[in-house]
Amino acid sequence: MPAMPPDAPASRPPAPRFRVRRLLLYLLYVLLILAAAVAIWGAPALEVASREGRHSPVALVAATLLAAFVVAFALYRFQMVRAGRYHAGKAFVQVGFGILLLLVVLPGPFEKLRRTPPAPPVDLTRQLASADAEARAMAAELTRHRKPQDAKRYVPRLVELLSDPSAEVRRQARASLVDLAGQDAGGTGDDAPARWRAHWSTRGVSFSN
Repeated sequence: MPAMPPDAPASRPPAPRFRVRRLLLYLLYVLLILAAAVAIWGAPALEVASREGRHSPVALVAATLLAAFVVAFALYRFQMVRAGRYHAGKAFVQVGFGILLLLVVLPGPFEKLRRTPPAPPVDLTRQLASADAEARAMAAELTRHRKPQDAKRYVPRLVELLSDPSAEVRRQARASLVDLAGQDAGGTGDDAPARWRAHWSTRGVSFSN
């Protein structure tokens, strides 16, 4: 009668170091997915903030995720080198590249090195008072494309242009006032300039007598 084969040995649980490496690998995948999601979801907001010269919370979240990825990647590579499964020189180069990439995308002191200071906006005061109706209309239109804190100083002149002889100048001045105020606080008619003055006076705009 043939002898029965011995029982197969029970499967060994993974070694602690192997479990750590596997956990780090899963963490790397999660961080990559989160970083890609933030980049896709926050790209429009980041672009707007970059044009306006301000920081965006999206950039901070992306930098944090990247920092976590670099730390997890460094620990993973250290575990692989320690286990003799990866070349130490390659791991050092890869981790160093990750740190350099993190320094490039971090908001803060390095941003001053990457960005040139924006040129000051062109003063539209002279164009708004030009003898050329087309120049006045164009300047009145441009005011609503400025930042609110810059466009606010042109409000008194825009209110004056509501009585301009040119219909196009009046139209552009009214459109800019509505856009800057977020509402049509003046309406139409001969009393429109007075209503606009009253509206903007409550917002801190001073009008010369």
